[in-house]
Amino acid sequence: MRLRSKMSSTPDGPGERQWPKVGALGRGPLRGFGGAQIRFHAGAGLGLAIFFGGAGVALAPAGGSRAARGPCPAEGNASGRVVSVDERLELTLENGIRLKIAGVDPPRPTPGNPDLDFRAQERLTQWLVGQDIAFRPLEPGPDRWGRVVAFVFAVAPESSNGPRTAHLPVGEALIDAGLARYESSVAARPCRSALLAAEAGARASGLGLWTDPYYAIIAAADRLSFAEKAGSSVIVEGRITGIASRRPRITLYFGPRQGGNFSVTILPRNSKTFEAAYSSLAGLTGQTVRVRGLLDTRFGPQIEISDPDEVEAAGQGQDAAAPGSPAPR
Repeated sequence: MRLRSKMSSTPDGPGERQWPKVGALGRGPLRGFGGAQIRFHAGAGLGLAIFFGGAGVALAPAGGSRAARGPCPAEGNASGRVVSVDERLELTLENGIRLKIAGVDPPRPTPGNPDLDFRAQERLTQWLVGQDIAFRPLEPGPDRWGRVVAFVFAVAPESSNGPRTAHLPVGEALIDAGLARYESSVAARPCRSALLAAEAGARASGLGLWTDPYYAIIAAADRLSFAEKAGSSVIVEGRITGIASRRPRITLYFGPRQGGNFSVTILPRNSKTFEAAYSSLAGLTGQTVRVRGLLDTRFGPQIEISDPDEVEAAGQGQDAAAPGSPAPR
């Protein structure tokens, strides 16, 4: 496929990273969810616009947030050539290294969309296989599955036959296109704000996996959806009605009946972490939040997380909990 690009560069401001503007694809769009055209552009910081059926999504600047492990990186410190992409959107390089893209939760087949994972894999394959990428490993060695968890950067697909341009964050592009969701983790924390903004934009515009009702955010009072999605990775939104601190766990309640309504359990790893976690969560009673994780329904619908950072602030929305509901005791 012939690609053409028009490139320019605009400073973000003193001391900030710069990203090139890359024009729209030339002849024919990349194939993907509904036939998507990808266009990367820059304004104040990095913006990614993914066009599905002509609807564009402009995202907030990336890299502005700082976390415990430093700022969101703008480039890699290692490189390699991609030889394959699997259904988990993990990359295998020529030298045998297997990369897990930090912050990316790949799509899974759903009852109404059994090829969802394959289509995302195909789209990423078209972009990256045979291309040189840059990456920044986030741990000193592979994880227990033999993968190197890293932020990954690649040249925009439409610029591959033209002048070289800055590498763009692959994880953010995937999430922005609705080809994946954000995955909370310590590794991904430096880029959390940018990745969540990308997900919010894709969800608001109904791109990719967000067209599938199975991926809809679940209201904390929606018992039927919990029953249908037991054992799967979900996003739940609701109003916290109470917080209990019983070592070694902290429990967030989203309704008046313990064991009957949705709850979130946090298991800090040591006493110092426990105190810090409880302190950061104590003021959330009455607030609407969003939590993601594996849904367990054995003792009432609940999600277990390992870090308070996995609790996201959310606007008033889907939760049906009545204001003033008493907290469980």
